[in-house]
Amino acid sequence: MKILFIGYSNVLKKRILPILDRLDFIDSLSIAKSGNRSWDNIFELTSKPIELFNNYKEAIYNSNSSIAYITTTNDSHFILAKETLKAGMHTIIDKPATILLQETKELLQIARDNKLLLSESTVYTYHPQFNSLMEVMAKNNANPKLLTAHFSFPPMDKNNFRYRKNLGGGAFLDTSPYAVSLGRYFFNSIPDRVFYIKNEIMDDGLEISYSLLLKYSNGRALIGHFGFNTEYINRLNILGDKICIDVDRIFTIPDLVTNQIKVKVENQSQEITALKGNTFELYLKVVGNAIKHNEFERLYADMSMDAHSRNMILCSQNNQ
Repeated sequence: MKILFIGYSNVLKKRILPILDRLDFIDSLSIAKSGNRSWDNIFELTSKPIELFNNYKEAIYNSNSSIAYITTTNDSHFILAKETLKAGMHTIIDKPATILLQETKELLQIARDNKLLLSESTVYTYHPQFNSLMEVMAKNNANPKLLTAHFSFPPMDKNNFRYRKNLGGGAFLDTSPYAVSLGRYFFNSIPDRVFYIKNEIMDDGLEISYSLLLKYSNGRALIGHFGFNTEYINRLNILGDKICIDVDRIFTIPDLVTNQIKVKVENQSQEITALKGNTFELYLKVVGNAIKHNEFERLYADMSMDAHSRNMILCSQNNQ
């Protein structure tokens, strides 16, 4: 299959292109960029044949690709995904896939009508450490009750699109996919109630840090702090009826790291070692398998649940 990457982003260059040679279902690729950004060392990142375009629409209709991976600024995701799906392409979208719930619903309907894959690339849950977390809870017959997550990092370059409201910037759109996907993964549901606080806001009203409380059924909850104005932190605590688990580097973990997970069961401490893995590689293998077998419902459901949860949070803010 041929894959078209729409957008020449840092994620594409640093995380995706270097692992393409390990994906057998992709035999060639096209990349489309806009503007005057240099292609720099692109041909050194993969041995697969590459075709380059300087126009998104031209690439969609002339690259002869079966799959599109949209990795542009957040404001353009919906329009581009609508175009790729209507062109008959399986479509992957960087998180957040869309800004509005109605946009997600429209894209999912087009995908279903045309029997095409549609997926939001929230890839971190595909890392082997999540298998380790589920295994240790199952072994101890324990269930998660409270998730406490922190993902915050120092300020970025002032020209980064995340500081541009018109490009879909802000801490919420950038990091809320991590928060809602945690609830979806561990609780398999959307929240019953949500509380959302913008902690620090720029002059134009764009938030650069926020806190969340998501309440789920049966006494379960998620508490989180996210943003880009602090020292780096990337951590999850899982508190259950019989267990307490601490995991560092939960959302982004380097390929070669075998993470040490701290576990306490009935006040007895231990550490378990999670296998290493590349989240983008593992996610894209799932995508390839879904396309091979025409089985898209799991990916549809994940995208839909996360979009509904994000919408609940945004509506809670509007009603305050």
